[in-house]
Amino acid sequence: MLSPPENVIKRVKNLKDFSFNEIGEYESHYSKAHISVQLWPRKKPVWIEPMIPKLERDLQSLPPVILNINGFDFFDHQERPSIYAKLTSTPLTKVWFKHLRRYFSTPDFEPHITITRSIPNDAFNKLWPQFKNLEWNEQFKVDKLTILRREMIGHDKSYKVYKEIPFNNKLDFEVFANSRLKAPILPLRKVDMQQISLF
Repeated sequence: MLSPPENVIKRVKNLKDFSFNEIGEYESHYSKAHISVQLWPRKKPVWIEPMIPKLERDLQSLPPVILNINGFDFFDHQERPSIYAKLTSTPLTKVWFKHLRRYFSTPDFEPHITITRSIPNDAFNKLWPQFKNLEWNEQFKVDKLTILRREMIGHDKSYKVYKEIPFNNKLDFEVFANSRLKAPILPLRKVDMQQISLF
């Protein structure tokens, strides 16, 4: 996952708490603000550890990414919509995420920060008018990828940081993305694409 800075995390927490006061408890109320990249369910650390050095090398080809929050939107899952903070999609951010996805065998997705996940329609109908015209315009930088893990056995099911892998601070986001816009992105060899799949 990608973690926004503390000021964004705090704002999202306040919005989640506001939502709780409006509609009651819901999935994702206590999850920390993040941008999901890949879910890797039920994998043992012994399977993941050998892949980390290669991933660290791969991510050195990417600069920190500059993202912009621009209001709110929702995913319409028919019966249980999700409200999220919308990230502005530009040719530069698209090419950056396209390069990131190469290392995770991840299909195209819409980067976003979830506020309320999979809430009932009646709760959505009550809450969405509060978010629909709410303004939030903020730019932030993400300089690392975070891998979380949680125990499947025992009482503590909360996610904890397993590894943080920095992007290459010597690379400039705009220079990198602009140069890649003009060059074709070559696919990784099939064997490489099947190696990495993390959350």
